[in-house]
Amino acid sequence: MKNQKIQYREQTERGGYLYPLETYRFHFDLSSKNLPQLCVSYHWHPELEILMVEGGELIVTIEGREYTGRPGDIFFVNSGLLHTMYAQPGKNTLYNAIVFDPSFLSFQMYDYVQSHYLGPLLSGKIKFPEKLEKAEVSFPALRCTLENVLSLNERRRACYQFETKLALLSMIMTMYKDNLFIAESERSSKISREQIAQIKDILSYIQEHYQEKILLNDIASAMHLSPKYFSRYFKKQFGRSFTEYVNAFRVEQSLPMLENRKYSISDTALQNGFESLSYYVKVFKKIMGITPGEYRAGTHIRPSL
Repeated sequence: MKNQKIQYREQTERGGYLYPLETYRFHFDLSSKNLPQLCVSYHWHPELEILMVEGGELIVTIEGREYTGRPGDIFFVNSGLLHTMYAQPGKNTLYNAIVFDPSFLSFQMYDYVQSHYLGPLLSGKIKFPEKLEKAEVSFPALRCTLENVLSLNERRRACYQFETKLALLSMIMTMYKDNLFIAESERSSKISREQIAQIKDILSYIQEHYQEKILLNDIASAMHLSPKYFSRYFKKQFGRSFTEYVNAFRVEQSLPMLENRKYSISDTALQNGFESLSYYVKVFKKIMGITPGEYRAGTHIRPSL
């Protein structure tokens, strides 16, 4: 099972070997829309992800637990958990993400801090709270620390990596002082381990075959389910039909090619599983609110994660 997991985890590399941290800015203006928009498809990764909502309304789902994020809210997505985000209709949603490997905060010398504080976090014995409540006394200070991390990594001045590491260690110290971490045994999931494994298998299949024509009968058979049951199961777990999800996943995968002008829009469509350019344009506009050409022209902030 451990080896299989590599197949369906998100493959994005964070930063570099010496600095495994990235920050992202997401913007979805749905003020004139009446349907929610997928920000990031259902996925998982081994890094910790911190979400900071700046505007609008964001629905964050972490292994079946659904949260509503409003301006000022902070979420932590612990390592390995399936999660997805949706921007709500009628809102101009803006949020930031900080994604990093917590092990880069470790000390070379095995001291008391490494043993008693960082160790339990890295081993998974304790977890970050999935939503940091604003009622917590330390909330303003923690929010300020995270805003500083975003600013440091946007400006990238001398020693920004050093300052970022100090800021994140300070955040962890404050959370320990205020008893904000939770034990792994206290964390409950709305979906069973068997369901999580099955969802990850479905995601693995889509990731491996999205560039091809995916038939409902084929994936249902691969999951050892009847097409009718698979269709109902998928809609229940993913909140949309199989076709809608695959199209959204293909659009998300096509974004890097759109940003690289050496690929034509037609090639981008065909290499990401769309049977024709016209269908790609139709689906892209429905999901992103603009055409692939407008996206390429830079009229949209890429939600790249």
